Amino acid sequence: MNLKIIWILLKKEATQVYNDHSILLALLAAPLLYFALMGSTYFNKDEEKVSVGIVDLDQSQSSKAFLNKINATQKIKIIQACNNLAEAKHGFNSFDVQALVHIPKGFEKKLKAHESTPIALILNNSKFLSSNDVNKAVNLVAMEYAEKSRETFFESKGINPSLAVKKAQPITAQINAVYNPTNNYGNFLLPALLILILHQTLLIGFSESVALDREKNQVALRFKESEYNFLNYILGKTGFYILLYSAYMLLTFLVAYPIFDLPINGSLFSLIIVSILFFIAAIFYGWFVSSFFKSQARAMEIMAFTSYPVFLITGITWSFKEMPWVLQFISNLIPLKPYFEFLKKQTIMGVDNYLYRTEIIQLLILLLIGYVAALLRFKYLQKRELKSKLTQVI
Repeated sequence: MNLKIIWILLKKEATQVYNDHSILLALLAAPLLYFALMGSTYFNKDEEKVSVGIVDLDQSQSSKAFLNKINATQKIKIIQACNNLAEAKHGFNSFDVQALVHIPKGFEKKLKAHESTPIALILNNSKFLSSNDVNKAVNLVAMEYAEKSRETFFESKGINPSLAVKKAQPITAQINAVYNPTNNYGNFLLPALLILILHQTLLIGFSESVALDREKNQVALRFKESEYNFLNYILGKTGFYILLYSAYMLLTFLVAYPIFDLPINGSLFSLIIVSILFFIAAIFYGWFVSSFFKSQARAMEIMAFTSYPVFLITGITWSFKEMPWVLQFISNLIPLKPYFEFLKKQTIMGVDNYLYRTEIIQLLILLLIGYVAALLRFKYLQKRELKSKLTQVI
């Protein structure tokens, strides 16, 4: 390994990036633009007031008190009152409201008689997070009313108030939400999206550069400049990208995370070190795959096309164990899979280091596989170039 040669190759790579607008756009403009768009989209991260419509056929003090309690919860805002379900259907279907609460006639009468008092809750599950918020809030208010009704019933039987409370609520559930206590979508999705943006723009820009070398028949020249040493070549070729995306990674964790109020509950030092290993592994994989393309445009198309499918099979949006075994096998060969699991445990959960040791080992194995694959491909291309020269001489 020759540091002088590596530095010369690194400067040439930086010059090539600077002179190619397509690569420059992918590496410099795209990450910053997507960060701004994704960040602003999920900036609030949670829907505070979900619009709800009501159909109160009882129009009693009890029904109004019940609806006022629902409206007072943090997640719900009643914006529409209708006379019947047919009238309410228009607002529901046009997405003006995300849910409908229907209180039948006789609600107060049955409540006072301690009889079953059903109410209807109609949810628009096409927005499942909003519907979950409404469902939870309405059920909590209903449970509170049911408990109060039982207390009143037991007191009417001559049971003292403190004992009536215990009888009305024989089992109590104490729910403690940890890691994402507000259950908001931003804290769940945004960290993975920021890393995915860096991952994909890195692969797109880097693969364009590798394919451009082949398109311009400069691969042999780069091998010669590296003195046919793999470490000289790969470090010279990838050094610029490692430095650039290490800077992006620091920008993500030190600037973007605080701006978007994203947690880092674990060790920042471990997060930085493992993130650098992840980017190096991604670069090795990227060089190996893009070395098969002789067209810069084709390399960009393939890398851009794979971004969303790769994201889906990493298990960040759906249970990994519920995927077909073929997808599980493919996912385990992608550095994003163990890194996303590590990122979740390190930033959101802040668990002890032995609990993410498996992910680090898997990432190191994938880095080694990527290195060996790139080395073998380098040797193959080198032999082919030498063979081609010998053929031309003969």
